[in-house]
Amino acid sequence: MILEPNEFYKGHDDDLLFLKEKCAEYLSKVNQAPLSKREKVHKEVLPHVFKKLGMNTWFEFPLNVDYGVFTEIGRNCYFNHHLSIGDGGEVKIGNNVIVGPYVGIYTVDHPLDASKRKEGWQFVQPIEIGDNVFIGANVTILGGVKIGKNAVIGAGSVVTKNIPANSLAVGVPAKVIKKLK
Repeated sequence: MILEPNEFYKGHDDDLLFLKEKCAEYLSKVNQAPLSKREKVHKEVLPHVFKKLGMNTWFEFPLNVDYGVFTEIGRNCYFNHHLSIGDGGEVKIGNNVIVGPYVGIYTVDHPLDASKRKEGWQFVQPIEIGDNVFIGANVTILGGVKIGKNAVIGAGSVVTKNIPANSLAVGVPAKVIKKLK
């Protein structure tokens, strides 16, 4: 099942549940691996989690991903512990991206109408993170956002809108405060 941006769908779809369970099985192996087996897990298990996983990309565990099949990650990336990817929609992460601990990347959102939420309706918006981006600790990135190459997102920020390339953005909501060279 491919989820289209802004199209409402019921969150308990059988196809999605199957994908979520499959991802959870892989992640239980990943998150329970002892330190001595981490390199083996990176090579043998993590490629099954994601749609695309570039060479020399490293994750500290624990790691939480909803489906994995909607997420593409470039090469030479580093993700600190407690990364959470709510990838009901497409997530594209470029090359040479560094992500601090406790970062959340969430494509899924819910309608404002309480009766629709009660019925289980939700929708997705894609997220794109460019090459050479640095995302500080405790950052939340919401659906529909594009972060341009070479951008820096300050710790604790909530990214609700696009961030241009070569920019430093901080705050809740994140705002560009400086153009980077």
